[in-house]
Amino acid sequence: MRILLILGLLLLSFTSQAQTAAEQAQAAYQLQVQQQYPEAIEAYQQLLRKGYQSADLHYNLGLAYYRNQQLGFAILELEKANRLTPYDRQITKNLELLRNEQADGLLPIPRFFLSDWWLRVAARLTPTTWGIMAIVLLFLAGAALMVRSAKLAAWQPGGKWATSRRWLPIISLGSLVLAVLFVGLALARQAELARTDQGVVTAPVVDLHIAPGDDAEIDFQVHEGLRVRIADHFKGWTKVVLVDGREGWVKAETVGEI
Repeated sequence: MRILLILGLLLLSFTSQAQTAAEQAQAAYQLQVQQQYPEAIEAYQQLLRKGYQSADLHYNLGLAYYRNQQLGFAILELEKANRLTPYDRQITKNLELLRNEQADGLLPIPRFFLSDWWLRVAARLTPTTWGIMAIVLLFLAGAALMVRSAKLAAWQPGGKWATSRRWLPIISLGSLVLAVLFVGLALARQAELARTDQGVVTAPVVDLHIAPGDDAEIDFQVHEGLRVRIADHFKGWTKVVLVDGREGWVKAETVGEI
C-alpha cells in the first residue's frame, strides 16, 4: 500500500509539473501574441532554466527575439530548434529567412544530401528508442536462428512447418540488417546532439582578435547571427572559425553555443 501511495504521489507530481510547464509555455506565448516580447523572452527562458527542452520552445523564443530586434539570439534559438527537429520545414524555412538577413552574408555550407537525409531520419526518434528497437531486432534474429537450428521440421516432414522454416534465415538476416541500421541511426543522433563545436554570434558587432586578449590585434569584425565553428576556449575567450576559413578570438559571451 505504501509503495502504491508513493508511486501515486510521484505520478501526480510529474503530471502537475507537466501541466505547470504547459501553462507557463501558454502564458509565454500569450505575451508573445500581445507583442510583449521582453516579457515573453523571460518567460521562455525560465522554462529553459528549469530544464525543459523542445523544438517548439526554442522556435517560439527565437521568434520573440526576432520581434525584439535581436537577430543573433533569434538565429541561435532557431538553430537549436532545427537541431532538435531538422525535418520540420517551417523551422527550416524561417531559419533560412533569418540567415539571409545576416549582415556578413556567409551562409553555412550545406551537408552532402545523403548525410543530410541520414541525420533527418535519425532525428525522428531518440537515440534510446533507436537502441531499444535494435536490441529487439537482435533478439528476433537470434530466436529465428535458434528455431532454425532446432530441426523441428522432422515432426512434420514436408508440412507447413517445414515450409515456414525456410523463411527463418531470411527473417534472421533481415532483422540483423535492420538492427545494424538502427544502431547506426542511434549513434548518428547521439553524436549530433552531443556536438559542442557550433555557435552563433549574438552580439551586434564582434571584433575578432588574432590572439585571446583585449590587447591583441583586431583582424576583422563580424556581425550578429553569423554561424561559426567553435575551435577552442581560453580564459574567457573563444576561438571561432568562419565558413570561409578565417579565424580569430572573440569574447566568450559574444557567441552562443548551439
